[in-house]
Amino acid sequence: MKITAEQTISSKSIAETFSEAAEQYHQKAEIQQKVADGLISSLLPWKDTLPAGDILEVGCGTGFLSEQIIKEFPDRKKLITDLAPGMVSFCENQLGEKGLINDSVSFKTLNVDEISDSEPKYSLIVSNFAAQWFKDTSIGLEKLSELLVPGGLLLCTFPGNHTFEEWYSNCLELGLPFTANAFPDVEELVIKLSMNPVQVDYYENDLYQEFDNSMDFFKHLKEIGVRKSKTGKQLTARQLKLLTKFWDEKVSNEVKVKWHVVYLAAKKDM
Repeated sequence: MKITAEQTISSKSIAETFSEAAEQYHQKAEIQQKVADGLISSLLPWKDTLPAGDILEVGCGTGFLSEQIIKEFPDRKKLITDLAPGMVSFCENQLGEKGLINDSVSFKTLNVDEISDSEPKYSLIVSNFAAQWFKDTSIGLEKLSELLVPGGLLLCTFPGNHTFEEWYSNCLELGLPFTANAFPDVEELVIKLSMNPVQVDYYENDLYQEFDNSMDFFKHLKEIGVRKSKTGKQLTARQLKLLTKFWDEKVSNEVKVKWHVVYLAAKKDM
């Protein structure tokens, strides 16, 4: 499933939407929580081989990954960031309530699309389910790889281009526009990223969510902050009604939705 589209809504608009959704996100983003757990499991084999240096988290959300990073690396300095100020504040507050913030932990808003060469260098950069919101995922990951010290590791997750295939196929049958984000094609991304001085590896895993009906799926996306695609495209009320009726009639009971999850590691050459 290959969809390409230009980003037409601003990073500011994306940030505002996720800021408003922070509390609901923390309660209901179960896939993002599960993938954060998987990312930590993927990181542990690398833990003792990392060079000395600080840690950067990009796209902290409400802290699913942040909490585990703080616990796994208590002696390293950690900068925890997100595009959305509301997410950064929520993350900082909930980690503070758990007594996890000390002098080794700091927070700030960060737009990867605006990273400059003057940024500090890091031994480890982690990012959970955020790279799909970069203006261009491959360019954003390339920028992050440039912030690694020699031997440093970039480890990230994002939904790949087979995400929401059920939604896409129903739109195709009905002749309706598919208004989800154009999720990254992992093979193309790996080729582009491998042109930099990094060794790239990745694996893919499909996770599924079930909903009573398709409208509940769309409501869930809205609740966790996915209220707009990067293209700015939206279905009309009539189109949405047509899509959900068609989708619900095709399934016998619950609506099952696929998340095509990509785990990617890029290790900087020495």
